[in-house]
Amino acid sequence: MILIFGGRHDPNIAVLADRLAARGMPFFDLRIGAEANPRLRIDLARQLFEVDGEAVPVTGAFLRHDVFLYPTEDVAGAAASALNWYQAVRGWLVSQPGIRVFNPLYPLRETNKIGNLIEAAACGLRIPPTIIDSRPVDPAALPGPHIQKPVAGGEYTAPAGQGGAGSEYPRFVQPRLDRPEMRIYRIGGRLLAFRLDSPDLDYRQSQNVTLAEAEVPHPEGAALTRLCDRLGLDFAAADFMTDGDGRRVFLEVNSQPMFAAFDRVAGGALSDAIIDALSP
Repeated sequence: MILIFGGRHDPNIAVLADRLAARGMPFFDLRIGAEANPRLRIDLARQLFEVDGEAVPVTGAFLRHDVFLYPTEDVAGAAASALNWYQAVRGWLVSQPGIRVFNPLYPLRETNKIGNLIEAAACGLRIPPTIIDSRPVDPAALPGPHIQKPVAGGEYTAPAGQGGAGSEYPRFVQPRLDRPEMRIYRIGGRLLAFRLDSPDLDYRQSQNVTLAEAEVPHPEGAALTRLCDRLGLDFAAADFMTDGDGRRVFLEVNSQPMFAAFDRVAGGALSDAIIDALSP
C-alpha cells in the first residue's frame, strides 16, 4: 500500500490522492493540518508504525514537507509542527529497507544551492556566471541586467540591487536570462519536461504563466540524470532558462518540487510516474 503524507491544503498531495483513487489503487491518506491531526505512534523497539491505534502496512510512500499551514497567527508554531511531523514520518520510512520512498539518502549529505551549481557544472550542465554577495550590489556596476535571489531561497527573484535595512545577507547575483523557461522532472527512471512562458521576472509572484509539455532536451537530460544520481535524487525538478546566445542554462534543482499544475497539463502523467515508481 502507498502512503501519502503532507498538508491537508497541499494541492500536490490532493492531485496524487485523486490519481490513486482514479486508478483504483488502495492508499493510506496521512494528511496533517491546523484543524486536526491523527495520532501517530512509532515504536522503534517493536518496529511498529501506527496511526490512530492501527498498524499501517506500507510498501511505498510519497511525502511532502507541509508549507501550507500558514494561514494562522502562530506561524512559528505551525512551522515547528510541520517540520516535526515531516521528520518523524520520513525518519521512519527511510529507515525501512522494504519501503519505497524517493530520495532516501538525500538528507544524509549536506547540500545547498551553491554546492548544487558546482556539481551541475561538473556533470556537464551550463550554469550562469554567479556571484554571492551579502550586500546589495550597484546595478550600474554590472555588465547588463542582473537578478538577485537568496542563497537559501524563500524570496522571489528580484532585480539586482534591491533591498535596504535588514536585507544584508548572502544572495546570488546572476545575469538576467531569457524565456521560455524549462522545468524537467526526474521521477524514478523517467524525465518529463515542460515549457513555461511568462512576462514576469518571477512567475510565482503573480502566477501569470502558461505551461506546456515539451521534449526532454539532449544533452541536458543526460547531464541532469548524472547530477541527480550524484545528489541521490530520484525525485526532483530542475529549472532552466536561456542566455543571450540561446543556450540552455541550469538554475537549480529542487528535491521537493511542486507538480500539481504541471500534472494537470500532462493529463496526470507526473502522478502516474510517481505511483508507478513507488509501486512493487
